[in-house]
Amino acid sequence: VNPYAIGLDARPLSTRMSGVGRLIGETLKAFPNSNQYHFFLFSHLPIHSDHNEIIKLPNVTVVNGGGVFRWKGGLYFNFYLPIRLRFLSLDLFWGSQQVLPPLLPSKLKAVLTYCDLVLYLYPETMRKLARIQQRLVQSYSVHRASFILSISKQTSEDMSNFFKFDKSKTGVSYPGVNHKEILRLLEKPISKRFADLGEGYLLSVSTIEPRKNYPFLLEVYRAYRRMNPKDHKDWIIVGKIGWETNEFIEEIRTEQSLYGDIHILDSIGDSDLQHLYKNAGLFLFASHYEGFGIPMLEALYHGKYCMVSDIPTFREIGKEGVTYLPFQKPENAKEWANEIYAFCKNPIKPKVDISNFTWENTAKITEEVFSQILLESPNQK
Repeated sequence: VNPYAIGLDARPLSTRMSGVGRLIGETLKAFPNSNQYHFFLFSHLPIHSDHNEIIKLPNVTVVNGGGVFRWKGGLYFNFYLPIRLRFLSLDLFWGSQQVLPPLLPSKLKAVLTYCDLVLYLYPETMRKLARIQQRLVQSYSVHRASFILSISKQTSEDMSNFFKFDKSKTGVSYPGVNHKEILRLLEKPISKRFADLGEGYLLSVSTIEPRKNYPFLLEVYRAYRRMNPKDHKDWIIVGKIGWETNEFIEEIRTEQSLYGDIHILDSIGDSDLQHLYKNAGLFLFASHYEGFGIPMLEALYHGKYCMVSDIPTFREIGKEGVTYLPFQKPENAKEWANEIYAFCKNPIKPKVDISNFTWENTAKITEEVFSQILLESPNQK
């Protein structure tokens, strides 16, 4: 029996490792019954070398092409790919970025991975072009999907309510951590330029952009520093500078220069990132909104206590084992500072069971949904 042919939006694999790129790659590597599925990866650009392990899988084929559309992922996906798909015999299309190509063939089943509702809940935190492109296809994609897998219960609930989508056609497939991969990465020594950071510092990991609430965390850190000016912990931020306002970037850069206790680390490798988690004392995450929260999960994997904004998705991860704090008002910064100060005086370990957050579970749930949808299809094999 020929394997099922699964088309996949693989554009996230054309760049260095990212959240969605990791989700795709780890799911494919752990996919059960792999001999029953063959994945056709569609991307406007070549697959990045960070993902070489994926394209070497025996049940993966990269579909090249795109012509003049290959220079822009949005044009490729919305204009070239719909035409290309009409000349291929696929059984199912997997929309890994919560969007589907327009005008999918009517008989082609589609499963959507839904990551967040930033487009509707926090549109001001998105780049204008990305916002416009997503708005054009988001509603169509949801209602065209045969099934939608969200990355958290809260995201699934929000999506179903917002689009009035049938909840019986939804599920949750949490991202995970790759235990073996992390151990392998830690075998390599930390780079010299990061070794001098020592241990016990405060750590935040994410792109510096409005939704991540770094202006608030800067006020938190200032308040904490004032409480203990001579013996406070440094604050390490791992993440590229995204589309935060120029005024804030200038402000935090000035703070760096004046005090020397804030370190912004951009473009660091996976091995160094795991060492930075391992050497941290406390993890801080003050986002306004998240579809999930992989950095928090990775911090917990390393046994690091977390202080995070009190939002539903973080509670799905941390249960009762971490500290949730308000973040909506400027005066909340003092409360965070007090908690940080108290923790540094008396550090504790988190009591959180994260054993369910594995990529094997992610892949298992995804395969079960694919199988269910394919068996409902009139052209089942």
